[in-house]
Amino acid sequence: MYSVSGKRFENRVKLDWPSVKLDPVYWYKTEYDSGFNVLGSGSVHGTLCLFCAKKRNIILCNPSTKEFKIIPRGSLSYAAGHAFGYDSVKDDYKVMWLNQVQFEIYSLRCNSWRKLDVDIKSALSIYSNNKEQLYMDGLSHWLSRSETRIAALTSFDWSNEVFIKTSLPSDTDSILKHLVLLNGSIALILNHTDTATFHILILGELGVMESWTKIFIVGPLPCLDYPIGAGKKGDLFFRKKDGGLVWFDLNSQTIEDIGITAEAFCCKIIIHKESLLPLERENI
Repeated sequence: MYSVSGKRFENRVKLDWPSVKLDPVYWYKTEYDSGFNVLGSGSVHGTLCLFCAKKRNIILCNPSTKEFKIIPRGSLSYAAGHAFGYDSVKDDYKVMWLNQVQFEIYSLRCNSWRKLDVDIKSALSIYSNNKEQLYMDGLSHWLSRSETRIAALTSFDWSNEVFIKTSLPSDTDSILKHLVLLNGSIALILNHTDTATFHILILGELGVMESWTKIFIVGPLPCLDYPIGAGKKGDLFFRKKDGGLVWFDLNSQTIEDIGITAEAFCCKIIIHKESLLPLERENI
């Protein structure tokens, strides 16, 4: 993992994560360094959620303070999806672990799991694709499909612990989709491989399918493979078909190579906001 900064991302620093000893029952190696995945598109109030050992261990960490918290295992033997967010009402970080049978939710403040009593079908979390999960203003968002195979945006409110469904436009069903946060809005990038173009739609209101609005078309650019994330100032990052990463400025419509090569489906952009607050606060 690299930290990139600067006007044109010229500053690159390889991040060295501290080793964390994990329970050998759930960990196939002694050290944490051997592999992890960061859930979501950025830190939540300075905290990242890491999945290790093929998602068998969950670690919350604050890179600014180098504080780590290993989350105890829940009762579910496997998970089809995960989510991570913040409950502003209780000042509590939460993790959701779900499969096609039930949901469990972890509270950092209580350091425990409990069953979440929701209607799985109405939550549209079956066949969910939350690799591109977004967090914004107390809600997490990801793309999912119901049993009828109709694509939708699923949102979860961490304070009220309820799901919100937003259908996608019907003409996007057979198109590759990517979810990003763009200038403070939820954006859907449609990958039209036949024309080598990327159509960008933003959502105006949760729960309202008609509020999806197309704002931009990138391309045609046959060299681009797929988007890996968005920056803070209306810029997008793509992986090229040769493995190189590029930065596309929507304002100037310019594209630049940032000098990093990545394996297919193993890279994404994560925005981290520094915070010096401790992970675990005193109970109210």
